[in-house]
Amino acid sequence: MKRKSMMSMGLAVGLLALGGAAQAGTTYSNYDTSVAPFNGSGYTGYQTKSSSNASGTLLSKTVGGSYTVDARMTASSGTGSWVRSVSDNQSRSVSNSIAAGKSARIQFSNDLSTPVSVQVTGQWKSN
Repeated sequence: MKRKSMMSMGLAVGLLALGGAAQAGTTYSNYDTSVAPFNGSGYTGYQTKSSSNASGTLLSKTVGGSYTVDARMTASSGTGSWVRSVSDNQSRSVSNSIAAGKSARIQFSNDLSTPVSVQVTGQWKSN
């Protein structure tokens, strides 16, 4: 009986660990992150790129206060150009040179003169 209980617990822990894995790049993922002040950064979770060099899509819902942020897609190998001045309720294309199968995420950046952390929310997909 004790052995069955341990096996069940191990299975449950394994399934929970998989929940943190990167999502496929063709599915939108929600993000809700804080972007640090004075040219600081904030990041989404990871997605697995489905197509090499395919532009991603960023659906910005809110950018805190009256601020804007810049955004780009990054990975351990490859990156994208900055998309400038992202604000509330915008859809933006995020170009990149990231190969299919790589884990990618969106990096947000504040302006050098932004003195506060800025909360950003929305959805994105890496394609």
